[in-house]
This record gives sequence, C-alpha cells and structure tokens, in this order.
Amino acid sequence: MSQDQLLQKNEEETQSYALQYQKQKQQYLPSSDDHQIEVQDSQKEELLKKIEILESKLKNTIDDKPYSELMRILIWEALGTAFFAYGIVCSRGNDVMLSVYLFGAIFLIGKITGGHVNPAVSMSFYSSNEISAFTMRVYWAAQVGGAIAGALAAFVIVGRVTSPYIETQPIEWMIADFCGEALGTFIFCLFIHIQVHPQTQLTDNNLIGIGIIATALYFGRILTYHTGGCLNPAMGVGLGIFESLQDGNWDRLINIWIYIFGPFSGASLASEFYRSVYVGLLPKKQ
Repeated sequence: MSQDQLLQKNEEETQSYALQYQKQKQQYLPSSDDHQIEVQDSQKEELLKKIEILESKLKNTIDDKPYSELMRILIWEALGTAFFAYGIVCSRGNDVMLSVYLFGAIFLIGKITGGHVNPAVSMSFYSSNEISAFTMRVYWAAQVGGAIAGALAAFVIVGRVTSPYIETQPIEWMIADFCGEALGTFIFCLFIHIQVHPQTQLTDNNLIGIGIIATALYFGRILTYHTGGCLNPAMGVGLGIFESLQDGNWDRLINIWIYIFGPFSGASLASEFYRSVYVGLLPKKQ
C-alpha cells in the first residue's frame, strides 16, 4: 500500500471517529427541546413563588378564621393571659416563677389558641403571615383585657398590684431601655418560631416544647433586667393602668411606650430573621 493510500485511510478513520464522537456527545447533551423545557420549568417555579408571596400578603388583609374560632380565641386567650398576669404579680419579679407561670398559661390554652398570651408574639406570627391582621387584633383585645382581669384578681386576692416601671432618664438610657426590650423580645420570639415550626422544632414533645419557650422568656428577661424585662405590651399596659388607678399616680405611664414599641419591634425582627436568615442556614436535604 502506497503512502498516499495510507494517508487517505487514516483520514477516513479520523472522520469516522469524529462522527462517532459527535453522536455520543449528542446523546449526553440536552436537545434544544430539553433546554426549552428547562427554561419553562424555571419560569414556572418563579411564577409559583410570586403567587405564593401574593397569597401570603392577601392572607394578611382578610380574616381566615370562622366566627366561632375567633370567639374561642377571644375567651381562652383572655383567660390564659389573666392567669399569667396574676402569676406575674404573685411572682414579685422572680424570673424562675415568671417562667413557670408562662409554662402554666401555655399548657392551659396552647391547644386552643396557640397560647400567645403576649401581643408581641401575635405580632410576630402576623409578620410571618401566619395569622391575619383582624385575627391579630382579636388576640390583642383578649390579651389586654386578660391582663387587666388578672390584675384585678391579684388586687382582690393579694391586696396590691405591681407593674414594670421606667423612670424618665437621659435620652441615651431611654434608647438603651427600648433596645433592651426589643432584644429580649427578639430572643424570646425567635425561640418560639424555632420550636413551633415543624422544619426547625427542637422536639415534638409538647411539654418539653413549652418548657423551651418558658426558658426563652427567662433568658430574654435576663437580657433586659434594667427595664424589668417586661417583653409583653399587654402586661405593660394592663398592669400599669391598674396600678395607676390603684395609687392615683398616672405619671408612671409616661414611659409606657417603651413596653409597647420595644417588644413589637423585637417581635417583628424575630419573624423576619427566622424566615430570611435562620431557615436559610439550615442544611439542605439531599
């Protein structure tokens, strides 16, 4: 065989191998139709996410609970908050006893209303799009009414009502008190979100779960001892108003805004942090 014939044969073999390689490559590469399907799936996922966001926003503008359930929340949440308010007065500021009374309040009504007993907690669930704005107001009405009822019961049985109180101080101290209430409530509500949501809950045992939330209140109060660690607008307002009526001294309500806006700010931040940061840091399931 001549040299020209060998070169021609090698060239034909090379072309043959090249054709085989192209065929094999086409088998493993997606076709234009496959690529188009992938693009469509991606667009579909983005659309579903947008629909989910719109549905969650819509959920906050309407009431999604029947009248009977709202009445059940109103009554039992008021009873649970009254029990907790009475316990706060009887505990005389003892952090451990306060946590025990919170445990009892949640154990009493948790299966019925969720056991918020705190407007800041209800605000946190509203911020997470888990209850509607109207339902949140029902919780608030029950909680403030329950706090006043608990204070009345404590006045009748114990003889005197005490409430958290902040004296007027330099502006830097007032800001520090506000931040303290916000930070304490942030920790408290973050623990609640972690425990109540199935994807992050530390235990599915109900008693242990309530114990974790009660312990979170203890730690939250420790973080803001300078304000008395209220972390609860209903208690700040309800107990504060009753003690002012009791003593005829309305000056003690001058700085009550710290007990309202501090916890609400911390609760809103906790829900946003949980949804945007904490959940995003969870290990991805394979």
